[in-house]
Amino acid sequence: MKPKLIIILNRLVVGGQTIDTLPLLNELSDEFDILVLHGCKEKDEKDASNLLSQYPSLKSKYIPSLRRSINPFNDAAAFFAIYNIIKKNKPNIVHTHGSKSGFVGRLAAYASHVPVIIHTFHGHLFHSYYNSFFTAMLKSLERMLGKITSTAIALSHWQKKELCEVYKILPPEKVKVIHLGIELDKINVQQNILRSSFRKKYNVCDETIVIGLIGRIVPIKNVEMFVKVAKALIGNTISPLCFFIIGDGYLKKRIPHKCSQLQLSWSEKQRTHKNISVVFTSWIEEVLPAFHALDVLALTSHNEGTPMSVIEAQCCGKPVVATNVGGVRDTLLDGETGFLVQPNDINAMAEKLKLLANNSQLRNEMGSKAKTFAAANFSKQKEVRNFRALYRDIKT
Repeated sequence: MKPKLIIILNRLVVGGQTIDTLPLLNELSDEFDILVLHGCKEKDEKDASNLLSQYPSLKSKYIPSLRRSINPFNDAAAFFAIYNIIKKNKPNIVHTHGSKSGFVGRLAAYASHVPVIIHTFHGHLFHSYYNSFFTAMLKSLERMLGKITSTAIALSHWQKKELCEVYKILPPEKVKVIHLGIELDKINVQQNILRSSFRKKYNVCDETIVIGLIGRIVPIKNVEMFVKVAKALIGNTISPLCFFIIGDGYLKKRIPHKCSQLQLSWSEKQRTHKNISVVFTSWIEEVLPAFHALDVLALTSHNEGTPMSVIEAQCCGKPVVATNVGGVRDTLLDGETGFLVQPNDINAMAEKLKLLANNSQLRNEMGSKAKTFAAANFSKQKEVRNFRALYRDIKT
C-alpha cells in the first residue's frame, strides 16, 4: 500500500506555488497516495484549478473556507474541515504550503496526531507586509508552529538563513533547502514562434526592447517603482522600449493612474498603437509566450521568497534585473545572469536596464549564462528526486 500524503495549498491560482507543486505531485503519485486540499481564490487572482485536469492521477478537494484573508469564522471552519478530512484519510504525512494553509493545516494535522508534518515557506510575512505589532505576533505564532513541524522546506539558502538566524523561527536542523523546479523540456519548445505570436498580438515590432514584470499588483511587489523606472528610460535608449506588467491585483487601478501622472502612455489588454509605453495584460494563463517575447525581466519587490518568474525567465534565456530582497540572490548570478539592485533604488535599476537595452551582445551573453545556470540548479527532475528522498526518509 502506498504511503498516504495530504498536500494543503492556500489556493489554486496562476502563480509560482501552483505551477511548481502540481507537476511535482504528479511525478510523485507513482509512489505516494496523494490528496490535494486547496482553498478559495481572492477576487484579484486568476483561478488555475483547471490545471488539475492535466494531472488525473491527483485527487483533490476544495475547502471554500480556506482563504488568504484573515477571518476567524472562515479560519475555524477551514480548521474543522481539514481536521475531519485528515481523521478520515489517516495520512502518513501532511505537507502544507503558504502561510494560511500552514497555520490552519499544521494545527489540524497536530490535533489529528499525524506522524509527520511538513511545511514549505514559499516566502514569509516578517517584514514589509504589516505593522510592527502584527508582525511580532506573526513571528511568535510561526515559532509556536515550528515546534509541531517535523521538517520545514526553504526554497533557497538565504531563506533558510532568514528563518533560522535572522528571525529565529526554527532551528537549522529542522530546515531543509529544496529549490523550485522547472520542466525544462517544455520551456524552450517553439520559442521563436511563441515570441513572434506574443509580439504580434500586442503590436510590438522586432526592434523594440521589451521589459516585463510578472506578478501580483500589490504593495509588496512595488509595481510603482517599475513605472518610475519606465519613465526614466523612455526616450533614453538606442532602441524603442515597451514595458509589460503581466498580472493583476487590488492596486491595478492605481498603477495606470501613476502612469498618467508621469505622462506615460499606457493601455489595458491590447496595444493599439506603437507609441504606447506600458501595457497591462492582467493575468495570462499561458505565460510562456510572454517570457519568450521579453528581452529582460524586472523584479521590484520589497520582499520575496523565491520568485518563480526570475527562474522561468532565465530558463528562457532572459537576463534579470531584480531588487536584492529575500531569496532573490539565490536565483541568479549577479553580474553574470542579471543584476541585483537595492530595494526602491530607481536610478540603479534604470541604469542596469539601460545597459542591457543598449547592448544586444551583453543581453545574449547573460541570457545564455542564465539558461545554463537555471538548468543546472532548478530542474524539475532534481526537485522530484529531492522530495522523493525526503518523503521516503521520514515516512512512517
